[in-house]
Amino acid sequence: MKISVVHGICVRNDAISNAIADNIGWLIEAGHEVVLFAYACEHAAVPHRLVRDVTDIVPDPHFQASDAVIFHFGIFYPLFDLIMLVPARARRLVVFHNITPKQFVGAEHHATIDKSFAQMGNVMFADHVACDSASNLAVLRTAAVTTPASVLPLAVHGQAQPCAAKPGHADCIVRIVFIGRLVQSKGVADLLDAVARCLRADTTAQIALDLVANLGFSDPVLVDAVHGAAAEWARVFDSRVTLRLHGDAPDELKQRLLAQGDVFVLPTYHEGFCVPIVEALSAGCRVVCYDNSNTPAIAGGFARLVPTGDIAALAAAIGDELALVRSPPWQADGFATFAAGAWGHAKTFAPARARCRLTTLVADLVNGALDN
Repeated sequence: MKISVVHGICVRNDAISNAIADNIGWLIEAGHEVVLFAYACEHAAVPHRLVRDVTDIVPDPHFQASDAVIFHFGIFYPLFDLIMLVPARARRLVVFHNITPKQFVGAEHHATIDKSFAQMGNVMFADHVACDSASNLAVLRTAAVTTPASVLPLAVHGQAQPCAAKPGHADCIVRIVFIGRLVQSKGVADLLDAVARCLRADTTAQIALDLVANLGFSDPVLVDAVHGAAAEWARVFDSRVTLRLHGDAPDELKQRLLAQGDVFVLPTYHEGFCVPIVEALSAGCRVVCYDNSNTPAIAGGFARLVPTGDIAALAAAIGDELALVRSPPWQADGFATFAAGAWGHAKTFAPARARCRLTTLVADLVNGALDN
């Protein structure tokens, strides 16, 4: 069948873009002819056509001949209004990734968030909506969007097998990893504050904190704050701590940091899914995160959950993890037991499973199996 996929962008180091690339690859492997229509695309393997607006898409022969048109939605973009101009013969599927509420973003983004929630109403024009998580589906239902829906978790490309050991078991350096945009909603300032508290409270702790971030989608003020903390910590704590920012890091570096990491900390204020938590568990990292939106569900009982916004509790939780991963019982067999269980949970998000769910849903939608 012919399938059109529509989104604003498909770029590196972006969760929605990665989901789009996965979906298109799977559909092509299933024998379908797929084209992405977008303003920008950095994934060379994705068949795409760059457009300026909907008028570049409507007359396109592939779009007009499509059996299905798939829209990904997580933030306002004008091309999403094309859902009302889809050819009558085509089925319309929306993949909903949720919207970050405006109380968790800077004031300069409030207008965009307001437009995003208004545009979310376009989902009512879809024949079906696929949500990354049950919490995302709840957002739609709360907004009185009653479109038939399924929950399709995203694919997570994690470790091929449980992690055998961590470098910190030998050198006593606790490696903490953060992955995410440097924006208010990801709790970057909370993380820096909490780690500094841990260093002051435990003068024996040696910490290496690595932050992996897409700088193109980050707040310059928070980027400067990370650089400032690195300089201040070097003066105050000397060699007890290293703080490194890896901007736009390749996936290989991210995976290596997770493989070496002891603790993954993400004090996020809102998540529609949260791939990094699953990646961290797959790599045998302990996880500390705030308890909101989809984080409790995605962690599957393998995370230390902290009341959202409670920096003192966050510091205490990180401190507990510092003590745990340095303890003899943990290094003797506690780690191996945890890593095996966490890896087993992470494998429930394996790409092969996500591929089967997505390709089956699209086929059922086009064939009318979802109409009843």
